[in-house]
Amino acid sequence: MRGKIYLSVRSGAGGKKASTTTLPLAWAADTVPEAISLISKLQQLVGKEGFDLRDALNKVTVPAPSKSPSVASDWPELVEKFQADLQVLSPIKPVSWKRNYAPFLDRILELMASPSAPINARSLAVSLIEPWAEMPTNRGKAIKCLRLFLDFAVEVHNLPAESWTLTDRSIKQLRGAKAERRTVATISDMEILGLLDSLADSDAANRWRNAIKLMALYGLRPEELNHLVVKDHPETGQPALYCTYQKVCNKSKTAPRWLMPLPLKDHTGEQVEWNLAGAMAIGQLELPPLSDKYAVRTFLERQPFWHELKAKYDKTAEWLRPYSFRNAYSLRAHRLGHRNDVICMAMGHSLSTHENSYEWARSESVLEHV
Repeated sequence: MRGKIYLSVRSGAGGKKASTTTLPLAWAADTVPEAISLISKLQQLVGKEGFDLRDALNKVTVPAPSKSPSVASDWPELVEKFQADLQVLSPIKPVSWKRNYAPFLDRILELMASPSAPINARSLAVSLIEPWAEMPTNRGKAIKCLRLFLDFAVEVHNLPAESWTLTDRSIKQLRGAKAERRTVATISDMEILGLLDSLADSDAANRWRNAIKLMALYGLRPEELNHLVVKDHPETGQPALYCTYQKVCNKSKTAPRWLMPLPLKDHTGEQVEWNLAGAMAIGQLELPPLSDKYAVRTFLERQPFWHELKAKYDKTAEWLRPYSFRNAYSLRAHRLGHRNDVICMAMGHSLSTHENSYEWARSESVLEHV
């Protein structure tokens, strides 16, 4: 009534008795929490303590409306509260916050502080994804971040739901199609050796040589460099590497495993001998700092030889990345005639994952038999 909430209370047989009053709250979605709180108090006074409705209203202090972001200065505070809320529900590592939330929330704040700030969820989403319009993965991250942020703002801080809820239809439309799955390049033994030779002659570069050698010789994931221990081989008694890493796959985890070294071949066809397990056993295999999950990728992206290889593989639409060492290991294992179950156990994944995601044959192999 006149923009306010009109309350009617009926009692007695068949609800014959009625009393009405206008509540001092606006008829709007963002006053729902205050309205529920007030009506609950009135119900207690009228229904259980016998107060007249209007007397009960005079007795009750009307709750102050919760503050919802209405001006630019309110949004930074809401972002801070959102970050704190995420940490309570599921702690987020700084690197994950930096890559999956910070850039998008920073742009949201920039947009909401502009003179022509978006007036609803959809207009905010459209403006938000502009810098990543041609980057499907980042565009998807932006929409996911916005949805979580707005859900929090609506549910906890009374942002009007009718304006600031991002619908499933909008999410699907604005997120766009997923990025096409790229084929991971399979780097050759000679290219790996060339990369190692191209690194500088320094203590820091030598530590990175050790890391790259480990990934190439044992087919490791970059993260697994942090989870290596030396144990005596159960049959030979010689030092052997064991990986304690357990990769989460849906609701299961991979098992810790023994690692199987597969030596590379040089330009003469001779095996290159790297006794990495022995060196680690006596503390002579120093590794670089690897706390950042993208440390390997960051280092490789700084190497000129790596960029030469990337340019080569780009021509065949192949994606050169740290997992290319793992792909090379897989191909080497198959060419050496190892059984699929042994290869999968050594690499720490299932047969279906191996067949769907890793290199195990190349067209050149067919030509060798023609």
